[in-house]
Amino acid sequence: MPRNRRHIPRDERAAELLDAATQEFVAHGYANTTIASISAAAHVARANVYWYYESKDDVFAAVMDGLLDREIEQLNVQHASLDAASRLKRGLVELYPYRHLHREMHERLPYSATVEAAHTKFMGWLTGLVREALTESGTELDTNMATDMVIAIFEGARSPTETRPAYELIPFAMELLARKT
Repeated sequence: MPRNRRHIPRDERAAELLDAATQEFVAHGYANTTIASISAAAHVARANVYWYYESKDDVFAAVMDGLLDREIEQLNVQHASLDAASRLKRGLVELYPYRHLHREMHERLPYSATVEAAHTKFMGWLTGLVREALTESGTELDTNMATDMVIAIFEGARSPTETRPAYELIPFAMELLARKT
């Protein structure tokens, strides 16, 4: 039975709920996570989840935003001295365990503006870092076209039959693009 948590500040309760939701989505994926499983993991009543989020998609989008925000902060603080290509590779490696969730975001895009906004934020981060790496490389290629190609590789690498993860494919493509023609 959920316990009374009125004594816990609202921000702390929200953070605990988001932590529980993150664990549920990571462990079980979008389809197999329910508001009931999130509330059970957070030790709160199901109605409490709806106090913070309107829908499962809103919880999912908040989880994805949280994962990205954590990675951006880590890259900007702990790895700020790395060049953009190295930060890009590190970010892709660190986010790889959550790749299945990115795939599931694509399934939810047509149905949820909140998930679409979280996906747009993620792709904006990725695109910006790719552009920065290409600029640093001094490539003579069209940066917009090269960025689009790298993003296509990333999105294509989301296939369930991937033989090489994006964190291997993208640095390879970036090295090819950085070569002087």
